[in-house]
Amino acid sequence: MGLYQLFENQYRIISIVGMAKNAGKTVTLNHLIEVLDANHVSFGLTSIGRDGERQDIVTKTDKPMIYVKKGTYIATAEMLFNLSEAKMAVEEVTDHHTAMGRVIIGRTLTDGYVQIGGPSTNLAVNAVSEKMLEKGAGYVLVDGALDRSSSASPAITDACILATGAVLSRDMAKAVAKTAHRASLFALSHDIDECSLRLWEVAEETRNVILIDSDGSHMVMDGFRTALNAGRSIGELIDENTRALLFPGALTTKTIMEIVHASQYYKNIQFIVGDATKIFIEHSDWQYFMRIGVDIKVRYGIRLLAVTVNPYAPAGYFYDGAIFKAALAERISGVPIVDVLEGV
Repeated sequence: MGLYQLFENQYRIISIVGMAKNAGKTVTLNHLIEVLDANHVSFGLTSIGRDGERQDIVTKTDKPMIYVKKGTYIATAEMLFNLSEAKMAVEEVTDHHTAMGRVIIGRTLTDGYVQIGGPSTNLAVNAVSEKMLEKGAGYVLVDGALDRSSSASPAITDACILATGAVLSRDMAKAVAKTAHRASLFALSHDIDECSLRLWEVAEETRNVILIDSDGSHMVMDGFRTALNAGRSIGELIDENTRALLFPGALTTKTIMEIVHASQYYKNIQFIVGDATKIFIEHSDWQYFMRIGVDIKVRYGIRLLAVTVNPYAPAGYFYDGAIFKAALAERISGVPIVDVLEGV
């Protein structure tokens, strides 16, 4: 089954998220563009960050460019709109601003290369994606920025594709472990009780951590708009009746570690975060937390459609592609592992 068939007529806004620079994200994006064109499907493109330039502005290395056919919708910053080689008609000048100017929604009048750099916030990316759908795009592809898995957030897109590759490590086992960890976060359970569901709206509105007791009573921790440096203080408020902690912001290793050290009751608690893109916990720390009984759930699940692989690294080393795919498939169940260059 091809990548297009994984979301055809099911999901409209699809993000492509890279595990790291040179993991094959743009190659995956270009493959999807070619498939959608071949199926005569209208679509739109936008990006968190910048993509489509000939040379990486940081590393000065050559990058895959983005070539589109006539009729493609593009949401990009003014500067990049003017730098794109394909001629475009302006469909709308939005109110969303970037360092490179306002975000313009255009439609290509000719085939050619384009540069995309859309809004920098989740809400704005979702808003311009919805606008392109309203204007006639059948689907929207969102190019995720380097190390910004936030573009996979269900607040932005309906589903995502994760690109990984040899660039993560010379040791293939380490690359597999890192990728499997990210995929497991995307697959976290969002099966939480009615009380937590109801109070999640309060957490999102106030942006405060909320503590919930077993009888349904709760405490809005006013002043804890971020839990980044408040783990110990939160832990000291936990007792034998505490059943859940709602984190509307980020959940980090440091926060959980401080709570675990401050309270003997941490095993009784569900740590609930918005979605997996808000979790900043490395694989080794995650394994430790699971081993000692930390229970982490999400309010919103992420639908991972596939993992694409790039067995080659710019540093000159490479993996055996078939072995890499097999190792990932063994660790990531229920998700297709695809090498878009090989076609399987």
